[in-house]
Order: sequence, then C-alpha cells, then structure tokens
Amino acid sequence: MPNRFTLVAAVLGLMLAVQSQVARAQGYGSDTQNILTPAAGGMAGVSLALPQDVPAAIFGNPATLAQFHGTQFTMGGAWVEGYPTITNTGTTPFSVTSRTEGFAGTEMGVVQDLRAFGLPGTYGMGLAGLSGLGDEYRGMAPGTVLNNVSNEYMVLGINMAAGFDVTERLSVGAAMTLGTAFEQLGFIGPVSSSAMVHDYALRGTLGLDYDLNSCNTLGFFYQTKMDFQFPNAVRVGNAYYDMRIDQPTTFGLGLANHALMDGDLLIAADVYYKLWENAALWQDVFVNQWAFAAGTQLTRGKMKYRLGYSYNSNPINHSVGGNLDGFPIGQANVLLFQAACVPAVNQHRLTGGIGYQGFLIPNLDLDVFAGGLFKAHDNFGPDTQASAAVYYIGLGMTWRYGDCCRQSQQ
Repeated sequence: MPNRFTLVAAVLGLMLAVQSQVARAQGYGSDTQNILTPAAGGMAGVSLALPQDVPAAIFGNPATLAQFHGTQFTMGGAWVEGYPTITNTGTTPFSVTSRTEGFAGTEMGVVQDLRAFGLPGTYGMGLAGLSGLGDEYRGMAPGTVLNNVSNEYMVLGINMAAGFDVTERLSVGAAMTLGTAFEQLGFIGPVSSSAMVHDYALRGTLGLDYDLNSCNTLGFFYQTKMDFQFPNAVRVGNAYYDMRIDQPTTFGLGLANHALMDGDLLIAADVYYKLWENAALWQDVFVNQWAFAAGTQLTRGKMKYRLGYSYNSNPINHSVGGNLDGFPIGQANVLLFQAACVPAVNQHRLTGGIGYQGFLIPNLDLDVFAGGLFKAHDNFGPDTQASAAVYYIGLGMTWRYGDCCRQSQQ
C-alpha cells in the first residue's frame, strides 16, 4: 500500500503539472483553442466560421482554409502569466502559490492556394505550442505531497490541413495534428523517482463551412482526442509505471456575420463542447464542458480593432470519489490534489487587439492582442480552496503574396 500511495501521489503530481500550465495558456480546460493566435487572440479565440489569421484556420476548422487565397505566412507568439494559489485549512494547513514563471507560446502557419493547380482549395501547415510549463511547490507545504512537487509539461503540435470548396457556398476540410509531449514529474519520495520522458500522438479534425447568404457564414468541426502515454514515467521501488493523458474530443460550432457598416464590422461567435469525462486522467476530476465565445472586428482603412469575451462552464467535478485511476487514496486526498485544477475554474475572459495592414511594406500585416481571465476561486471539500487569475499579451506578423485572402477584405 505505501508504494501504491506513492504512485498515486506521483500521478496527482502530474495532474498538478498539467493544470498549472493551463493557468498560463488556458483556453478551456487544458486546450488553448486559438486564444493565442495573432488576430483571433483579440477576439477571445473566435475563428470557427471566418478566421482572421492563418494559424486560427490551420488549428481550428480546416474547412475555413478554403477562404484563403494566394500564399500567406504568419509568425507569432504570446507571453502568458498566471500564478495559482492553493489554501488548505485541514490537519496540515498551508497556503502556497506556484513559483513557476510565465512562458512564451508559439503560433506559426503557412497556407498555399491550390487553385493554380486546378484544385479548388488551400493547403496549410502550422506549428503551435498546445500546452506548456508546469508548477513549483517544493519546500512550500511541509507534510504534504505538494511539498515535493516540481513539474514541467509541454505539448507542441505540427498541423497539416486542407480545405476545399465543394460548391460556391460549401467547403469541407480535414487536418491531422502530430503532437509531441514532454513531461517531468519531478516527484521525490523515499521509494520513487521520475525522469523527463516524451511521447507522440495524433489528432484528427474534420470541418464544414457554409455561407448561409452573402453576409452570414456557419462553421462546424469535430476534433478527436489526443492520447499521450508516457513510458516508464515513474519508478516506485523496482517497478516502472506509464502515465497517460488525453486531450479531449471536441465539437465546435461557429457563426460569423459581416452585414453591418458596409461589411466593415464583423461579429462572430463560437460554441465548444469538450468530452472531459472520456479523457484519460481528467475523467476522475472533470465533467464535460461547454464554452461560449463572442468577438468583433471593426475595419477602418488599414486598421482593425478587435474585442472578445468568452464564458465557459466550470469543468471541476465536485462529486469525486475516493479513487484515482483505480487507486483507493480517500476522497480527502483526491479533493486536495484536485485543487491543483484551479486554473480551470476561471469562467470569464476579456480580450482586445489591433491589426495594421501594410506595416512597413505593403504585403505585411501586424496584429497585437492582450487578454485575461478574471480571478476566480473554488472550494474542494471543506478544507481546500484554490484561486487564480491569468493574463497574456502577444503579436504576430503575416506576409501575404498573390491574391488577397477573402477575410482580409471584410
């Protein structure tokens, strides 16, 4: 039983790592969902029907790639800060704030119009940081497992996607994501150890995009889960154990309208549904989640002004049992470590951004954005509370060649 409890503590430590990175790059749960791309980042990640930047189309609804003409290349990124605080008033009281510093997220993508080759569509390829960093609690909570936890977790995704026009109104698309994840549990115990290990996983995405009329576009996508299994991640005694984490299956629906102000005002909204209850590791601590995002973009000459807001249901499962991955550790311990999920309790996000067409040279666009998740807190049983606020800022530059993409004219 001691060895089993140590393994469970290590598993919980990994959960802590994953959730603390969410505090820094949180989209919804542990998925970033385009909230750090150069243009969509200023619109709360809204991008499923009429994306305003290259990475948002490549890593979002692949059917929208058919909207992009010519050759376009985007290089961007963001800096994210978030420091979760966990407070416990039980037998061993403590209040600790993670010491892990902020991190830089990457958003890069290139699209190539295939119409010159007789194909009515566009191909895209991109690189993005899907998750990253972790937490640092060593020496901060004596007498608890948190006292020995220092974790890192990072997922990089390479996406290959294509979208094609089926009719004048309907486009379809598909994408394949190759994700590479690195994790270091950093859990130190009397009979356990861990090491930096990595794994890869594939995720598929299918999408549809349909112009309801000349001013309204509807988008839909389905994204499979991404299953990482880290080999021999933890040693307990003389035995080695694998760790498994799934990024969840996701459904998304988006609507965009550009009928107002002679087409200069774009109003768009996205809805997501995430199946956390069917994802490894998360299924014991999360429930399925709804997320709603709305964004606007006003074009004035070469300038674009963006605002966004999102709301998501709290995915925290407040009716957990006493087991985690089949190990009986008691409900109190599950609740204590579930508190490390505090970044996921943030429900309100506000963003803004500015775009400038023709920055320095005629075919170069500059986009900057900033956003934040309002401070939130939640209780995990009678003794534990967690709270956090998250802030981020980013920019990107896009080089455009050939025909101008359709959405840049709106």
